Amino acid sequence: MDDLRSALLMLQELDTQIAQARSRLEEYAPQIAEVDRPVSTLETDITTTRTRLDDLRSQIRRLESAAEQKRYRLKQYEVRMERIRNAREEAAARTEMDLVRRAVEADETEALELMEQATRTDLKLDDLEKNLAKAKAEVSPRKEALIGERAQVEEELRMLTDRRENHAIRLDKPALRLYERVRAGRASVVIVPMTPEGACGHCFNTLPLQEQSEIKSGTTLHRCEACGVILYAA
Repeated sequence: MDDLRSALLMLQELDTQIAQARSRLEEYAPQIAEVDRPVSTLETDITTTRTRLDDLRSQIRRLESAAEQKRYRLKQYEVRMERIRNAREEAAARTEMDLVRRAVEADETEALELMEQATRTDLKLDDLEKNLAKAKAEVSPRKEALIGERAQVEEELRMLTDRRENHAIRLDKPALRLYERVRAGRASVVIVPMTPEGACGHCFNTLPLQEQSEIKSGTTLHRCEACGVILYAA
């Protein structure tokens, strides 16, 4: 029974170390994100700016195409003007041509304004990309160090998990099932010593003398009726 108790205590120690390793591992994601925040912010700005630039260029192409179509219409009107002999039709045609010319001018003016915006946006994009390269160079050493530390903890966790699996395989099956059942409960520990005063070492509930005697004899695994942990004589 002493061997079984020692084996369960070893299993509990491995579980504690595994939990600690997992807890340490979880701390790296927010740390890496915080270190990488300047880079992430710039990457978001670059994506937004590049999308804006693409949108501006698309609008410019649309306006240029619209202006070209209107200029083509003007040429058609000019050809028609040569065949018109009626003063009223000629006046109507000239009015229509003036409207089309103004529409062409409006498209060209808007396109020029958008070109200026596109130029400024393109320059901003260049600055952002330069700042991104600089930020990556600045955060890279710390980020790589954290990634390296995380890899070490991952390897430590893998080794601990392998050790636990190998240790659990050699345990008495009923005892292992009991251990896992207690571990799945609310208690923060699985196996604890009974205090010299005969109380549970976890919840400090005083045990009946008969139970104290059974625990001291070490012939069976005994659970605390109050909190459910496995007790043993220190």
